[in-house]
Amino acid sequence: MGERSVETVREIEETREKLEGKLLALEERMPALTPAKRVVGLAVGGGMGGTIFWFAVKRVRARKRKKEAVQPVNAVINLVPDNLATKMEELMAGERAKQWALGFAGVWVLLKIAEIRQLRALRRAQMA
Repeated sequence: MGERSVETVREIEETREKLEGKLLALEERMPALTPAKRVVGLAVGGGMGGTIFWFAVKRVRARKRKKEAVQPVNAVINLVPDNLATKMEELMAGERAKQWALGFAGVWVLLKIAEIRQLRALRRAQMA
């Protein structure tokens, strides 16, 4: 090994030692990362992640509601059997049948009113 290479290696080692010394001095000047700063970083990161998550959930729910609103529901509930409904329709086709149906309905309403009046009178008599 020649003298020049030995000098070069020595210069490299001196430069390395100087750099290490300066780096240690710089590390001493800079404040260490305290646990409080770590907690703050965790809280901020978690808050951002949570916010992004809920925005995504809101968007997915909005799309789902939009799809549900587009599909109309056509529900038909048959309370009266079809054959009975057709028979009643045939019977009610004439004017005479309608008059009879209205007459029966009127009599039924009058009977109900009379029944209610009798129940009220009976209740008053029991209270007295």
